[in-house]
Amino acid sequence: MWFGGILLLLILAALIVLIVRAASAGSSGRAGQVPPAPASSARQIAEERLARGEITPDEFRQIARALEEHP
Repeated sequence: MWFGGILLLLILAALIVLIVRAASAGSSGRAGQVPPAPASSARQIAEERLARGEITPDEFRQIARALEEHP
């Protein structure tokens, strides 16, 4: 009698493990998620910020100058 209870618990645990693994594997390829950006250099980041309008051209020139002085 107790063997059936243990077997039921083992099957339930295996089922939970499978569900968790399937959910975590499926989350890496979901549509609509933005993949992480590749590592960028500081100058590339400044160029992207300028293109998005987050910084002015004068601020970009200051950043570029500072990067050239302190590589």
